[in-house]
Amino acid sequence: MTQTDQAEQPGQAARARQYAHLRRTVGVYPPAAGLITLTGLERGLVLGRILARESEYVEPNTARDSLVLDEDGGVWDAVVHIELDDAAWLLSQSRADLADLVRAAADDLDEATADDAGAEYDAVAFEGPKAWRIAAQLVDFEVSSLVLHGATVVDPPGGGAGVLARIGSTGEFGYVLIAPRSAGCAAWVLEQAEALGGGAVEAAVLARARAEARHPQIPGYARGLTVREAGLEWLISWNREDEFRGAAALAAVPDPERGLIHLTAPAGTAPAVGTALHAGRVAVGEVREVFAAVGTADELALGLLAKPFDVPGLTLRGTGPDGAAVELRTVSAPVVVPLSWSERIGG
Repeated sequence: MTQTDQAEQPGQAARARQYAHLRRTVGVYPPAAGLITLTGLERGLVLGRILARESEYVEPNTARDSLVLDEDGGVWDAVVHIELDDAAWLLSQSRADLADLVRAAADDLDEATADDAGAEYDAVAFEGPKAWRIAAQLVDFEVSSLVLHGATVVDPPGGGAGVLARIGSTGEFGYVLIAPRSAGCAAWVLEQAEALGGGAVEAAVLARARAEARHPQIPGYARGLTVREAGLEWLISWNREDEFRGAAALAAVPDPERGLIHLTAPAGTAPAVGTALHAGRVAVGEVREVFAAVGTADELALGLLAKPFDVPGLTLRGTGPDGAAVELRTVSAPVVVPLSWSERIGG
């Protein structure tokens, strides 16, 4: 064993433990690069201007994912939108400047106020087969009644008023808690997770678990691609009659000639980013991203392939890190069957 191998093993072991948190117990992580609250009777107009998914008929006490486009119709960010009776919350996946965009969209409206809530509020996410046990401590009703994409106001243990939404990204049971920073809810959730055998999860491990569920990860899944090439059409309402950011450019987005697909390779053999992928003797694309090794039999990568090769069930050839040829298999999502699919909330 080389010194490099010895140095890598502790990190790999830690990632394997964190991955097990998500897939077997509960993993905790910060879900947002930016946290914005939007209030006022005209907040729906603001949401309609910036979100790619229609918001006019969104019901209160719900949560959903949406893209935010740039003016050229490209992907600017992905957000979680939580709608309550008297306010909306937006959690940005990758942009710290979402508040500036929301404020600009509300600038000409008297009945809409956008605030960057990150200084006063914390957002903490927890996902895994046992995540519902933490959520159950936050609600005064049967926790199974909080359905997927539902949201409710809660009283956090540390005081103040908070919001709990059931929305996840790994295929497991998932929740997001927003609460005043003074309530210390991030530390409280982590403490509860550790009591269940779970714990904190780093970004690389979360990215691997999200990739297994094909949850869109921005900017990695969209950089240099159209929304159609990235397979993110489901995060846009295409038949809207109102104007929204990037809408005019969407009409000119061509049919894709390439697409993203996940690939598996035996552990330790995944080609590096940028490596060409071949079907027989024909180059059909390249490796776009390689996800963290988490102690499983297979490594997971993301490929950008010419159509019609961006479909599951194909065997492609690449070059591994040692220069040897390696076979990769295109796979459908989910790559693994989440344990939560066979568990019952409240059981």
